[in-house]
Amino acid sequence: MRYKMIIFDIDGTITKHVSSWRYIHEKLGLWDVLAKKYQEEFLAGKITYRRFCELDAAHWKGIRETRMRRIFDKVQYSKNAVKCIKKLKNKGFKLVAISTGLQFITDKVRRDLNFDYCLSNHLTVKDGRLTGGVKINISHGAKGKTVKKLLKKFKIAPKEIIAVGDSEGDIPMIEMAGYSIAFNSSSKDLSKIADHNCLSDDFREIYCKILEVERNKRNKIYGSRRHA
Repeated sequence: MRYKMIIFDIDGTITKHVSSWRYIHEKLGLWDVLAKKYQEEFLAGKITYRRFCELDAAHWKGIRETRMRRIFDKVQYSKNAVKCIKKLKNKGFKLVAISTGLQFITDKVRRDLNFDYCLSNHLTVKDGRLTGGVKINISHGAKGKTVKKLLKKFKIAPKEIIAVGDSEGDIPMIEMAGYSIAFNSSSKDLSKIADHNCLSDDFREIYCKILEVERNKRNKIYGSRRHA
């Protein structure tokens, strides 16, 4: 059975920035004492992920949605990511991106790279402005549950997917995949369980490794049929 789908994390993997939330704060000049405090409290387990997101989103109440989209238009992709992902699409892989980031980055990835499916969290909008609210579609550490839904949606088995991520939050996704790649991992635990650790900042390594494992799997299937 060949690999049919590649599931990517976005922030820190497809893109250079490691957090859509922090990216917004920094671009708006709002990475202030409170924003940093919220992040530190969440990482220390003092507040829930939902509360962390709600506090962050409240910072941006009243900002025009169009302004947010312009900010994300300037996002920088990882080295050779655009070229390599488009090549993988042309090879026939279904492309999926799941992120605990925000709709502005998933909308950009879907548009620029022709992904088959993208899912992220969502800042609520009314009359063209952010309300200060947020809809949580993927909680921190819950990407495994999302992958299960995707497998059912696309009628694909776990062993038919390749997963690519960079952080602790990608571990549940990586654990479910038939083959997994850690890209510039920020997590020792992720690095330990991934089938391949990509230590360069160049997406060509991911592309070449995927072609290699797909070729090996195809040859194994072909060889077993010849000797059946």
